[in-house]
Amino acid sequence: MLQNYFKIAVRSIWKHRLFSIINIFGLASGLMVCFLAIAHIKGALDYDNFHTNRDRIYRIITDVHTKEDDKTAFATTPLPLAETLKKDYGFVENSARIVRTYGEVLGNEKRLDFLTFAVDASFFQIFGYPVAQGHVPTRPGTAVISQQTAEKLFGKKDPIGQVLEQDGIAPSIITGVIADTTSRSHLRFDILFALPKDKMNLFDEGKGWNEYGKSYTYVLVKQGILEYQLQNILPAISKRESAGLAPGGIKSLGFRAQPLTRISPAMEELMNSTYEAQLSGLTVEMSVGLVTLIMAAFNYINLTLARSMSRAREVGIRKTSGALRWQLLGQFMAESVILSLLALGLAYIMLELVKPMAFVQQWLIGGVVWDWKLWASFVTFSIAAGLLAGLIPAKVLSNFQPAEVLRSRNGLKIIRGISLRKTLIVLQFSISLLAMIALVTMMRQQYYMATGDYGFQNKNVLNIPLNNIPYERLSNEIGKLAGVEHVSGISEPFGHHGATERIKTKRADENTVTSFIFDVAPDFTKTLKLTLVAGKDLPEKFTAGHQILINEEAVKKFGLGDSKSAVGKSIWLNDSTEVEISGVVKDFRFKSFNWEIKPLILRPEIPGLRYMHVAVASGSEDRVLAETEKIYTKLNSYETFEGKWFDDFLYERHAHIDDISFMALLLGISFSIACLGLLGMVTYNTQTRIREVGIRKVMGAEVAQIIWLLSRDFVKLLSIAGAIALPLGYLAGYAFLMNFAYHINIGFETLGLCFGVLLLLGGLIISTRTYKAATGNPVEALGNE
Repeated sequence: MLQNYFKIAVRSIWKHRLFSIINIFGLASGLMVCFLAIAHIKGALDYDNFHTNRDRIYRIITDVHTKEDDKTAFATTPLPLAETLKKDYGFVENSARIVRTYGEVLGNEKRLDFLTFAVDASFFQIFGYPVAQGHVPTRPGTAVISQQTAEKLFGKKDPIGQVLEQDGIAPSIITGVIADTTSRSHLRFDILFALPKDKMNLFDEGKGWNEYGKSYTYVLVKQGILEYQLQNILPAISKRESAGLAPGGIKSLGFRAQPLTRISPAMEELMNSTYEAQLSGLTVEMSVGLVTLIMAAFNYINLTLARSMSRAREVGIRKTSGALRWQLLGQFMAESVILSLLALGLAYIMLELVKPMAFVQQWLIGGVVWDWKLWASFVTFSIAAGLLAGLIPAKVLSNFQPAEVLRSRNGLKIIRGISLRKTLIVLQFSISLLAMIALVTMMRQQYYMATGDYGFQNKNVLNIPLNNIPYERLSNEIGKLAGVEHVSGISEPFGHHGATERIKTKRADENTVTSFIFDVAPDFTKTLKLTLVAGKDLPEKFTAGHQILINEEAVKKFGLGDSKSAVGKSIWLNDSTEVEISGVVKDFRFKSFNWEIKPLILRPEIPGLRYMHVAVASGSEDRVLAETEKIYTKLNSYETFEGKWFDDFLYERHAHIDDISFMALLLGISFSIACLGLLGMVTYNTQTRIREVGIRKVMGAEVAQIIWLLSRDFVKLLSIAGAIALPLGYLAGYAFLMNFAYHINIGFETLGLCFGVLLLLGGLIISTRTYKAATGNPVEALGNE
């Protein structure tokens, strides 16, 4: 019987090849997206599996209760908790603290940003990170780095014994290199400094149990100790230490133990969370895959039901011959399974094509182990998807009665004459159009951020990382080149992060204002063509002076009156340095477009410069770039020249090409499925009405009239889809744009473009199929009953 099912299914698939191809491609597309989500979910479940003692490791999290009875969960804890657990409870074998540190790291005369932490020596006894070279830190003043960090800082030089420096951390000697591994962990780092036990107040500012936001606490329990035993001791610690909290908004602290094996995926949102996958994100990813798969299933249901009359005759004959309903169900389900297995093969090919995409590697499948369990889940999911997609058509078709077939009673109505098939088409195109509006909005916003007017000159400005080259030496060499108009420098390029400081207008004032501060070199305003609205520019030659430039927003936030009256006044940086305002520059966007314009200080500080800006005359770009690279290589032959044009820097930072490419792929799949479904429906509709077309042509109907007759119902469906998706897409687009202080507007250029593409694609599909039917020979149409 199974062999018979297989033969009939293969013959049916081959007989209706167009419909089969549409179904296989649609199911394969949906399966491919689902496979990416499944692989990511498996990767999230495999986090931290490489640690030998993973079943005995717990992270302690803190529940902060306010006096308003609000509760917030933190992944961090007070610093003293780790020592308390190890000292007071015998079943705790070891404990370790991990504290995030900030600031650039100086090593090998390079100053770069890294992901850095300070950890107890016991950290390496709890966790099983493999060491590629050297040994782990055993005392303060030592550190380990990752292999990638070693390559960035030292190239081929041996990093062992080299010294790293970071603000707030004592100079640390590198004792080991942690091996790069493809295995995923919720803890990510570039550098781990040894945590000094005698200077803990540097990290909690002497607040002790009152500071719960800086340290992660991990414990290793002894063999045979169960989770509830650790959980049972934490309330007593919470009660004891909450009684000694300083007066304020915090009512009490509660502690919970979280097994390492259950950190990822995260079931709850934690403040100061680490890098574990979030359940909400995985749910969204799987939802996208399921929506794509459901759209493909819509096609299968739609096209199968569209051919319901021809299959109904088959059902009638088989039932008359004595076939039972469950046998017919088995036959139709066998077709679905075969289609799903064919789709699985195509989905595998599509998966291999998208695997190399940067977005896919970085955010979805990087580090995922592709073992037999993952492939078994793919096969199982594919068969289940095929069975579910074929269930509705199988139940409907197997339920036909011979008498109903003879009377052509195949009505599949759900609401007052609106057929199920038409409803599915509307849903498909509504989803596709909604996704298109959202994607186009995102693309327009990213392009706006990448190419918009920041208020400073970024075209024909070369942006060069200094690394360990002295600014004065490089600027003197480059300044001599023909075509170079101005040379200056900055601590961090605009459009990047930048440092902040607390500013006071009076030293004794308790009120402070957070301001972004950049160290700059002479000629800075001329290089980037900043507009001076009051006062005078910084002197062309300066040392670490006490004159600064501020922007108009800083004048407002500092309470200095207007721009003219602000000139000559003094402010205090970090309670220690008094500086005089030399001039005020016009407001410009020195941060990302996510931010509104903030207070800005430009401070003359040559030692703080990390980048050089070179303003180049038009027409000299290529020559100046080539000569600058030669000068740079001559002064620092060990480093690769990484200079790039400022507008290219902003474009790469804000365009997010990899993300947009992946989303465009999903949109293309969505529209392909919808269009193929429409193609199948139009093809079937024209085939079933071919005799009607022949009669109308004999009676004198024009080709245009016949085309409109065959296509008007589908045009109506596209219009309904547009009416549904346009307002929803508008709302979805603005929900995304609310994350940006400066953003585009969603108008006709977005909505009209997307709806126009929908009508164009739908119109091409409809017109090509209906035109062929309308221009056919009526004699052949009437003769083919």
